[in-house]
Amino acid sequence: MGFSVSELVAVEKTIFVHGRSDKNHCGTSTTDVNDYWKSDKNLATSYQRIFVGYDGKSDPREWGSCRAQSNLWTVLYNNCRAPNNCKIICHSAGCYAVDYFFSTYPSVTSSSSYNIKINWVMDVAAATGGSELANMAFWEGNGMVYALKTGNARAFNHNVTGGIGMWHLGGYNGWWYTAAFLPGEDDGAVSYHSSCGKNSTGNYNQCLYNGTNWSNHYVWIDSAQSKYTSSKQGYDRDHGQMLGTAREIWNRTHGY
Repeated sequence: MGFSVSELVAVEKTIFVHGRSDKNHCGTSTTDVNDYWKSDKNLATSYQRIFVGYDGKSDPREWGSCRAQSNLWTVLYNNCRAPNNCKIICHSAGCYAVDYFFSTYPSVTSSSSYNIKINWVMDVAAATGGSELANMAFWEGNGMVYALKTGNARAFNHNVTGGIGMWHLGGYNGWWYTAAFLPGEDDGAVSYHSSCGKNSTGNYNQCLYNGTNWSNHYVWIDSAQSKYTSSKQGYDRDHGQMLGTAREIWNRTHGY
């Protein structure tokens, strides 16, 4: 059987996975449906950008129409099989969806049947470990809020990642009206125990040095602000502003 040149050339792609939202961002294409990422999707890169979109109120562990697991798998299968390779940028509960997927289906990165190639994941303000705000039901009751309860978010094995490095960027800018309910330092929505990939909840005041991380979960040092956050760009930035941090660090990492 012969192959065309186009079939053999590796293509590098960037996959975006959004977090909690009041909107339905359903999609698996180059379109940022309902503009979750705004201008922060405009990376200085030649990589093709693909957006995993789903109903922002739904449980990030769910499969089905406009659900995170289904659309994530569609994007990975269609775009990230060898010889192609991908890098993933996730935000908030989007990191929950990504981490859950590779914990539950780690063989997709090693099985010749799938051969999914992921270089690394940038976990931005990750809600992977849940939020105490969800525990207290500050938000409307829906699948997303239920999933974000710390007990539910930590119920799967985060140490299993399919061999992929999960690199965390944690923000520091606690809001007075939420900081009272979030242990340690936080970004107004999640504490360091979640955004920095810690294997237990706790009052962490340093992203880089406090506590023990899950296996294959790392702090993206990048000019470390050792006391507060994983990077100087994350200092004094809240949960939403960390999208800009991701864009800045991505561009610098890739020489722009």
